[in-house]
Amino acid sequence: MIQVTILSRQDCHLCEVVLRIARQVQIDVPFVLTRIEIDGDARLIEHYGARVPVVVINGQEIFAGKVTEGDFRRAVEEKTGKKPLKRILDRLRGALRWK
Repeated sequence: MIQVTILSRQDCHLCEVVLRIARQVQIDVPFVLTRIEIDGDARLIEHYGARVPVVVINGQEIFAGKVTEGDFRRAVEEKTGKKPLKRILDRLRGALRWK
């Protein structure tokens, strides 16, 4: 199962937006979602500071700051190893046009 961690801070509007995006994508692509508020951890504050939200997928930092739903979805789907149906169909349509 894919593990997604969102590192955030209190009163961070952008962090809330990314969390909503993650929950929306989670409806279609199953993954475990964890949110960690770094405010209570001096080590995390020193490392990330104001560079939040930070999205970590399977232990790898993927995004920091603003993230679109499309980018988030692609990153999670890439970790599943399965190609989403829409991308497969788009490639087939492109291939058929060239014949």
